Amino acid sequence: MNESKPLILIVEDSSVNGKLCERLLNKSGYDTAICTDGESAIEFVNSNSPDLILLDIVMPGIDGYEFCKVMKNNPKIKHTPIIFLSAMNDEKSIIKGFENGAVDFITKPFRHQELLARTRTHVELKRAKEKLLQMAITDELTGLVNRRYFMGRLLHEYERTKRYESVFTVLMIDLDYFKKINDTYGHQSGDTVLRAVSDSMKLSLRLSDIIGRIGGEEFAVILPETDINAAHIIGERLRKRVEVLKIPHKERSLKITISIGASSSSKDDLSIDDVLQRSDSALYRAKENGRNRIYSE
Repeated sequence: MNESKPLILIVEDSSVNGKLCERLLNKSGYDTAICTDGESAIEFVNSNSPDLILLDIVMPGIDGYEFCKVMKNNPKIKHTPIIFLSAMNDEKSIIKGFENGAVDFITKPFRHQELLARTRTHVELKRAKEKLLQMAITDELTGLVNRRYFMGRLLHEYERTKRYESVFTVLMIDLDYFKKINDTYGHQSGDTVLRAVSDSMKLSLRLSDIIGRIGGEEFAVILPETDINAAHIIGERLRKRVEVLKIPHKERSLKITISIGASSSSKDDLSIDDVLQRSDSALYRAKENGRNRIYSE
C-alpha cells in the first residue's frame, strides 16, 4: 500500500458489523472511522477525506442509496469509491446500488477475505488515479503546477471574479540572467537553481495562491482576492526571499534574482488575455529597468 495509511469510512448502523469490519481492516493496515447513520457520515466527509466508503443500505434517516447520491454531488468526495455492504442481495437492489454510484457490492454475511480483497483493489485503483492526475498537472522538475493546469485555474479565477465582481492579481516572474547559469555551470546546476527558487517562492505564498512554472525559467502566480497594493507586498516578499538564497554548487554557492510584473483584473477586461498582456508588459519594464524588481500595470 502507499506511504500513508488508507482511511476507510464504515457507515453501518449495526455495532456488531461495524466493529467486525473495523477489526479486520485495522489488522490489515487501514485506518478506520465508523458512522452509524447517513447524516453523521455526511458530516464526517465534510472534514475528512476517506479513501473508501463501506456503506450499508438500510439505515435510520438517510438510507444508503440517498447517501450515495449526496456523495456523488459533492466535488470533494465524488471520486471516492463506495462499496455497498448489505444483506439486500436481490438483483434489483444491486443494480440500484450501481445506478446510484457504487463501484462494488458485497453481500452480508460477508466473507472476510473477500471484503479485504475488494477493499484493497478499490483503494489501490483510487490512489493510482490520483497519482496519474497529479502527474498530469505537475511540472516534473519543480513540483509546481504546469502551464496547462495553471492557465485553466487562471481562466476559472477570471470567470469567478467577473461573476462576483471581485479582484485577483497575476504575477509574471522571470529568473534574471538564467542563461548564464546554464552556460557557466551546466544544465544540471540550472535545474538545481530552478528547484531551489520554486521551493523558496512556494514557501512565501499563501495557501490560496497558485504558483506554476509556465516556461523554462518563467513562473506565474495567481493571487485571489488580492488588489495591486497587496500584490506588491507579496511580490516584494518573493523577490527578497529569492535574492538572499544561497544555492549550493560544489565548493561555492550560486545566487539568482527575479524580476516580477504584476497586474490586477479589471471590470473592463474583455478576456483573461488583457490581464496577461498587462502583467507581461510590467515584467518587460522590470527587466528593462535593471531587473531584480517588481513593476505593475
